Amino acid sequence: MRPRLPERHHPASRRPSRLLVALAVMLAATSSPALQSARAYQADETFSPASGPAQVIAQGVAALPAGDAVWRTVRTRAALPADAAFEERPLGFVLASTGPMLLVDEATGEQVRLGRGEAAFIPVGAVQQRSSLGAQPVSYLSIELVAADAPPPPAGTTVLQPGQPFPAPAGLHDLDLLSATLGQGETFTIPDSGAKNVVLVTDGAAGVSRGGGEPVVLLAGEAASFSGTLDIAPAPDGGEEAFVSFVVAIIGPEVQPPAGIAEATAPPAAESTAEPSTPAAATGQGSIAVQVFSCPPGMDAQTVAAAACAPVAEDFDLILSSDALPAPLSVADATSDGASLTWDALPFGEYLIAAGALPPGVTSYSLSAANVIGDPESGYQVTVDEANPTATVRIYTFSPG
Repeated sequence: MRPRLPERHHPASRRPSRLLVALAVMLAATSSPALQSARAYQADETFSPASGPAQVIAQGVAALPAGDAVWRTVRTRAALPADAAFEERPLGFVLASTGPMLLVDEATGEQVRLGRGEAAFIPVGAVQQRSSLGAQPVSYLSIELVAADAPPPPAGTTVLQPGQPFPAPAGLHDLDLLSATLGQGETFTIPDSGAKNVVLVTDGAAGVSRGGGEPVVLLAGEAASFSGTLDIAPAPDGGEEAFVSFVVAIIGPEVQPPAGIAEATAPPAAESTAEPSTPAAATGQGSIAVQVFSCPPGMDAQTVAAAACAPVAEDFDLILSSDALPAPLSVADATSDGASLTWDALPFGEYLIAAGALPPGVTSYSLSAANVIGDPESGYQVTVDEANPTATVRIYTFSPG
């Protein structure tokens, strides 16, 4: 499992995280529709997103969704070939984050093999089979550019960041996916493409800032959409071995269609043979995804520095209870994608999460999630409802100094 951004709620507080508020304000500062309209996506036609440690790992040209669009980052699983179905895929990128994958296009039969860390551009309306090339299914990441009113992704996927709507530019545009890893003391400036872009931390912890301002921490699995330039570096308090790996999806300059060919527009959605997904609001069900971290000895809930805490994969148990469940659930009832444990198909309602068993040497813990209340003694209450069908929970464990 990899670390993610703690929302740093006091156990009995329902107030929004100051870090998240700061990040939202910082990234929104240059993201208003009026400002975007004034910029009119006038990126330099010589614009190149790659420089220094960043490399373009996937690229394509496409018409963007008409009207308002969002960048949506999603984690899902690729089944073994015998179990993998062909499904219609959104415009964007696929990143093989945990193991090798094979993409097969239904219409052309074209195959693309992705090793771990490799990515592919996905055009609008592509119908693909995505399968694991290992002995077991593997989780992977998708960075999708979809209409603001697009239906949610299929069941079994986890939306890491739903994004904020922005007016998508008309015409064909260059889309690039950059990848980079930075060590202690290194900084990369994500360039201003003239459009709305998204950064996703894939490993380690990042400090993101504008113009030398105070950095805000993003941990692995966290994403943030932004306009303008953004500075990214290993997060503060990560120690001498601190690093961060990330990808950035960028909307680049407009690309003119070839002579004699009319300007492209976003094509209608292709018919898919896959079963349509049912929104969580219709089923009345959601999920809770949990990550557990071990913090350095002497750290506690008041002094926790998330970037210094390491993921824990075993030697613990959690109990999930609710009036909505016939019986409490444990870690054995959850599914693992290598990054988190997830209880799926949970009826909407209030859930209590408590530690059943803690790793050796651990004497206390805290839980971080949106709108959480509670404490280590009585457990923490998390709500799954129509507005928030997927709850992401981070548990930090502490031991004496």
